[in-house]
Amino acid sequence: MTDDGLAEWLKRHWVEAQREAEGDDPDVDRFVNSETTSIRYAFFTQLVGKLADQDRDLLCLQKQDAAAGKWDPRSFCTKAIVPWVQENQNVLGKSTDPYVSKPLRRPRLDEDMGSLRNRTEWEALVGILENTQQAGDSKSVEQMVVRCLRSIARRLRRQTFEYPVPHRVRLDQLVELVSAYLAEPSGGLRPQAIATALFRMLGNALGLFDEVTGQGLNEADAATGTPGDIVCRDAEGSPVLAVEVKDRMVSLTDLRTAITKARSSSLRNFLFAAPGVADSECEEVSSTIAEEWSKGINFHHVSLEVLIRTVFVLLDEVWRTRLLTEIGAELDSRGAPLEAREGWRDLLERA
Repeated sequence: MTDDGLAEWLKRHWVEAQREAEGDDPDVDRFVNSETTSIRYAFFTQLVGKLADQDRDLLCLQKQDAAAGKWDPRSFCTKAIVPWVQENQNVLGKSTDPYVSKPLRRPRLDEDMGSLRNRTEWEALVGILENTQQAGDSKSVEQMVVRCLRSIARRLRRQTFEYPVPHRVRLDQLVELVSAYLAEPSGGLRPQAIATALFRMLGNALGLFDEVTGQGLNEADAATGTPGDIVCRDAEGSPVLAVEVKDRMVSLTDLRTAITKARSSSLRNFLFAAPGVADSECEEVSSTIAEEWSKGINFHHVSLEVLIRTVFVLLDEVWRTRLLTEIGAELDSRGAPLEAREGWRDLLERA
C-alpha cells in the first residue's frame, strides 16, 4: 500500500469508526487507553505499519539489517502516525517521536522485557500482536486496525477539545457564529448543545435558574420523565421552564405532544427553541397556544439566534465569550462526534 493509499484508507475508515464506536472492546481498549504513552503509540503504529506492508513483522522495532520482516517503526510513526494523531486532538499523546522512549529502543517487542515498567501490559501487547501476526492474513490485520480506530474514537469522545475562544466578540459576530454552526445538519445535536449551554449561562447571568439539565440526544422524554429536552429548575429543585429544541419548524403535532407533557407535570412555562412554525399550521398553532394560555400554561417559540440577539443586548460583553466557552464544554460533556466538535473549533479559529 502506498503512502497516499494508506492515508486514504485511514481517512475513510476513521469516518466509519466514529459512526460505529458504540460499546466497548476490552481487548483493544486496554492498549488505546493505556497509562503508558509508548504502549498507546506502539499498538496503533505496529498494526498500521503491518497494514501498509504485509511483509512486516508486527513485533519488530528496529530494521538493523535486511532480514525478512525487518522495518523501521520509529520512522514510520513519525511520518504517518504522529501527523494523524495531531490532526485528531493528540488523542494518543503529544509526543512528536514516541519511539524515542526507552521501552521502544529494542530490536523487538518480545525481547529484553525484564526491566520494563508495566511489564504485564507490555507482555499483553506482545500477546495480541503475536496472535494477529500468526493469523497470517491481511484481513485479520485490517480488522484489528478497524477495532483500534473505533477504540480511539471512543477515547476522543471522552477527551476535552481545545477551543480557541476569542477574547472579545461582537453581538453580531456571536449570532453569526451560532447561525453558521446550526446551518450544518446534525440530527439535532448542535441545536441541543447550544440551547443547553445558552440556558445554563442565562441562569448564571440573570439568576433565573438554579439548575439547568439537558438530556441526551436519543433519550425520549417519556423514558427520562422530563417534560422537555432541557429543564430549568429553581433553588428548590422545582422545574420552572421546559425547553423543546428543534432543528426544524414546529408542527401542530409537536405542540400537542408538548401540551400532554405539560399537563402531566406541574410546569406552566414551555418554550420551543426552533427556527419557526410550519406555515401551513401557523394559525392553528397560534390559536392552540392562546387556548392553553387561558388554561394556565404558557407556550412560546423563538429561534436560538433571535433569543441570543435579544438577551445579550442586556448583558455585559463578557457573557458573549462565556457562551462560546460553554458551548464547547457542552459538546465535550455530551461526547459529541468529532465532526461536531471540530466544526465548532474551526468556526472559532476563523472568528
